[in-house]
Amino acid sequence: MTSSRRWLFGFGLAIGVLAVTTVILVLTSTSSGNEPLLAEDTPEGVVQRFLQAVSDGDYLAAEDYLSPPVDEKTEYDFRRLREMRPGRGAGWKATFGDSLVDDDEATVEVVIDIFRPRGPFENSVTTSQVVFFFTKEADTWKITSPLNLWWIY
Repeated sequence: MTSSRRWLFGFGLAIGVLAVTTVILVLTSTSSGNEPLLAEDTPEGVVQRFLQAVSDGDYLAAEDYLSPPVDEKTEYDFRRLREMRPGRGAGWKATFGDSLVDDDEATVEVVIDIFRPRGPFENSVTTSQVVFFFTKEADTWKITSPLNLWWIY
């Protein structure tokens, strides 16, 4: 082999090792299942439990965090999630933004990153900012908006 081929082979091998190492690190990094639960008597804790219930497919538990009771549109969203076949829906993760509590009303900003496989030159991650609105009902925080789950599809 000529020295330029050896150099090119070494460079390609280094990039391959770097790619494999990156994939291994991403797959073994912390998962959302290991995150500590926030206090349930806070708006952030309610959002966390609501989103975890949705992620786990436990839509009856998710409904408990909503006020007013589930309407036809929200029921349609939950039904649509139940009917999705594994692997067809988008993967997503949530990150907390700013929170504001004012007596018995609150807002919590959540950044939702939605992962969908796309072409090699397209962005596979769509980011949406969702603001959850709350009201306090007998010492319990309830989500009043958004009641639909448009950001998951």
